[in-house]
Amino acid sequence: MILTLWRLLTLQIDYRLAQDDTALREICKQAQYDANIEPARKALKATSDDYDRRARYVRVMAESTTRGMGSKPDPKTGRIDTTKAWTDQWAARCPNDPDAQLVRAGSLRERAWEVRGGDWASTVRREQWAEFGRLLRLAEQNIDLATHLAPEDPTPWAHRLRIMIDQSAPREDLDEVWAELVRRDPHNRDGHVYQLTSHCRKWGGSHEAMFDFARSVAATAPPGSPLHLLPVRAACEWALWEQNRESGGTSEGVGQRWRQDPTMQSDLDSALHRWFHQPASRHAEWLADVNFLAYGLARTGRDGDAAPVFASIGRYMTPVPWAWWEDKNSTSTFFRARRRARRA
Repeated sequence: MILTLWRLLTLQIDYRLAQDDTALREICKQAQYDANIEPARKALKATSDDYDRRARYVRVMAESTTRGMGSKPDPKTGRIDTTKAWTDQWAARCPNDPDAQLVRAGSLRERAWEVRGGDWASTVRREQWAEFGRLLRLAEQNIDLATHLAPEDPTPWAHRLRIMIDQSAPREDLDEVWAELVRRDPHNRDGHVYQLTSHCRKWGGSHEAMFDFARSVAATAPPGSPLHLLPVRAACEWALWEQNRESGGTSEGVGQRWRQDPTMQSDLDSALHRWFHQPASRHAEWLADVNFLAYGLARTGRDGDAAPVFASIGRYMTPVPWAWWEDKNSTSTFFRARRRARRA
C-alpha cells in the first residue's frame, strides 16, 4: 500500500532535463537514440543571438545524452571512452562548428563528474581523480576551439569558468575569465551562478566573499532579472556547508539561524518581489531557479510565501537543492515541503 502510494506520488514529477520544453526533449531523444544530430544542429543555430536559451540548450543536450552512457571505465585502461557518444562524433565530423564543440565539452564534463561522483573531495579515490582530470582537459580543448570559432559568444567563456572551478584554478585566473565573460554579456545568468560557486567555501572561497558577490550583483540587477536570486542561492550553499561540514551543525539548527537572520530574510523578500512577482517573461532556467527560491522559503518556514512558488514549479522538481536538506531523498523532501506550503 505504502509502495503503491509512493509510486503514484513520484508520477507527479517529471525528471527529464528538458523539463517542459517538448521540442528540446524530442531533439535530445533523436540525438541519443537515432544518432540524428540535424535537429540539434538547427536548434542551436536558432539560439545564436539568444545567449540565455543557448546556454540551456547546450547544457541539456550535453547532460541528457551522456547520463548513464559511457560512464564505465575500461577494465584494462581504467579510462572512459571519448569517441562513441553522439556528441564525440558530431564534434569530430564538424571541427569548425562551435556548437558541436560546446556540446561535446559539456558532455565530457558530465562524464568526468560521473567518474568522480558528487560526494565531498575526501571520498574520491586517486584513480577517479586521474580520470576526472583527463576528461576535463579534453573538454578544455573543445572550449578553446569554440572560443576561437565564435569569439563574441559568452557561452564558451561560461563553460571555461565552470571547468576551471572544477579544477580549483587560482582566483586570479578565474577573474580573468570572468572579465571576458561579462564583457560579452554583463547579465549572463549561468556565468553569475558559476562565479558565485567559485566563491563558495566548498571551492576554497568563504561565506563572506560569496554573500558579498551575490548581494552586490543583486543590488544593481534590473527588475525581473534572475540575478536577484543569487543571494538566495548563496544562502542555500551556506546552509549546505554549515550542516555538513561544521562541528555541531544540524539541519534544524541551520534552518533556525536562516529564519532569524534579517539580512537573509531580506534576500528572500527581494527575490520574491524583484524577480518572482515581476511580470517579465520566463528566462530559460526559470524552473531551476524557482526550485531554489521554494527551497529557501520552505527551509525558513515561510510556507505561505512558498505556495505560489511551488505552484509555478508544477511537475518539474530539480534534485538540487532539495537533496541538500536533511533527507538525501530529494523527492520526499520536496513533497513534504510542498504539502506544508499547500496547507498554509
